[in-house]
Amino acid sequence: MENQILDENPETKTMTATINVLTILTLIGCGITFISGIWGFYSSGKSMEQMALMKEQIDQIGDSGSETAANLMMQSMNMIKKQYDNRYLLLIVNLLATGLCVFGALEMRKMRKNGYYLWLTGELLPIIITVAIIGFNLMGGLVLVGSLLFAGVFIVLYGLQLKRMQ
Repeated sequence: MENQILDENPETKTMTATINVLTILTLIGCGITFISGIWGFYSSGKSMEQMALMKEQIDQIGDSGSETAANLMMQSMNMIKKQYDNRYLLLIVNLLATGLCVFGALEMRKMRKNGYYLWLTGELLPIIITVAIIGFNLMGGLVLVGSLLFAGVFIVLYGLQLKRMQ
């Protein structure tokens, strides 16, 4: 009799294999994102040093007449400068978003629907903030499209599991 009550209780939903795999992949991705965020913060100074080399290359390209290549390099330099100027904000956003994704994944492992929304916020927040701060250019656009495609796959896969969560 007691087992029947537990079986009918929606609180006893068990984790599906899909949620298990997705959340494990999410946690691995969060670890990689955390490490790359810290690495990016500390290596941003080195990027500024490399800008001087890029400036020399732009001058050489400009002399040869290839304005398209020079423009692309200028856009890259502007993006590096914006990243450097906003490195503290980008680090905070990275850490906050990673924390939301980890907490959301752990909640989804408990089959709680609110975990999906926490994870989704953590997944999209850095993309939106980064575009707002750095802007949108060819190089950044390619990275953005890749990020959105990767996130989109997980959004759909997690979304398909929402009906099994509470």
